[in-house]
Amino acid sequence: MLLENQKKETATKRQPGYVMKMVAKPGKGKLLRKLATDGMRIANEGGNWVHCLVENEPDTLWTFEFFESEEAKVKYEESDLADQLRDEILELLAEPPLRIVVTPFSASWLNQ
Repeated sequence: MLLENQKKETATKRQPGYVMKMVAKPGKGKLLRKLATDGMRIANEGGNWVHCLVENEPDTLWTFEFFESEEAKVKYEESDLADQLRDEILELLAEPPLRIVVTPFSASWLNQ
């Protein structure tokens, strides 16, 4: 059992990610959602992501992004696309984004 748990922990470390909360300026939520979604479709190939709306807060977006590996995360973060999206998204925000570095330990897509 202990060995199984160690294997699971090692497997999940290969999928680093972020949890982010972004609040757009009033009326800019739809554009924020589009930029976030288009960016992940293009840039996070092989990774997993979920964007969530907050009930009764149309300009708030919670994003859960997980990359296939640390290398894939670094490649995305250092890409021209990431820089462009970051600049466009930051212009839409009413407040600084909340971004937390995470590593999943249990998820439907992980070998468990």
